Amino acid sequence: MRIQLIKIGLWLHTAFTILAGLSLFLFPKTFGPLWPWALPPLASRFMGSLLIGGGICTALAALAPEPLPLGGPALIGLGDLLIVSVGLLDIGEIGFTAKMMIWLAGFIGMMCLLWVLLLLRGFRVSRENDQGGLTRGLRRYFLIHVAVLVPVGLTMYLLPTLGQRLWPWMLSLVNIRLLGAFFVGGSIMSMWNLRQKSWRDIQPLIGLYAVFTSLATVASIIHFSLFNPARIITWLFFALYIFVAGGAWFFLWKAIRRQA
Repeated sequence: MRIQLIKIGLWLHTAFTILAGLSLFLFPKTFGPLWPWALPPLASRFMGSLLIGGGICTALAALAPEPLPLGGPALIGLGDLLIVSVGLLDIGEIGFTAKMMIWLAGFIGMMCLLWVLLLLRGFRVSRENDQGGLTRGLRRYFLIHVAVLVPVGLTMYLLPTLGQRLWPWMLSLVNIRLLGAFFVGGSIMSMWNLRQKSWRDIQPLIGLYAVFTSLATVASIIHFSLFNPARIITWLFFALYIFVAGGAWFFLWKAIRRQA
C-alpha cells in the first residue's frame, strides 16, 4: 500500500510538472506572464525545460523496480526550494502579489510532496550487485559537470550583477539568480551522483539532464538572435549544454543496451 501511494505521488508530480513545463516551453508568451515576475520567452522555455526534465525524473523513479530510487526526486525538491528562495530574496522588487502566493504554494507544495515520498519509503538503498553503476566515464562526466556549475551557479545566484557577465544573453538580475539556482541545484545533484554505486539510483537524474539540456539547447537555437556570436561565452554555453545532453543520452543508451 505504501509503495502504491509513493507511485501515485510520483505520477502526480510527473503529470503536473510536464503539463506546466510544456505550457511554458510551447507557449512562452501566453504562460510566461503567469510567472510572478517578468519571464521573457527564452527564460520561460528554460524554466519549461527544467520542469519537463523534473517530470521525466519522477516518472523514471516510479517505473524503477523496488526499492524505488527516490534520492533524485528528493533532490528535485531541494531544487524547488532554491527556486523559491529566488522569489523570496527579490520579494522587495517583485512584491507579495497574488501570483507570487500561488507560485510559492506550487513550488513549496512540490518540494513537500517529494520529501514526504522519501520519508514514506524510508532511507533504504538497493543492496543488489549493480555492475552498471558509476563507471569511470560517468565519474568524469559528473566531475566536469560539477567543476563548471559550482563556480558559475554560485556566482549567478549570490552575485547576479557579476553573474550577468557569465551569461550569453541579457537578463534581469532576478532571472540571472533564477538560472543560478538551476545550476546550484544541478551541481548538488552531480555531487550526490558521484557518491552512488547503483545505476538505478542515478538513472532518474540522468534522464533529467538529458531532457532539460536537450530542450534548453533547442530553445537557445530558436532564440539565437539574442546571442552575440562574437562572444566566446556564447560558444562555451552551447558546448556545455551539448556535452551534458550528449553524455546523458549516451549513458542512457548504454544502460538500455545492457538491459536488452
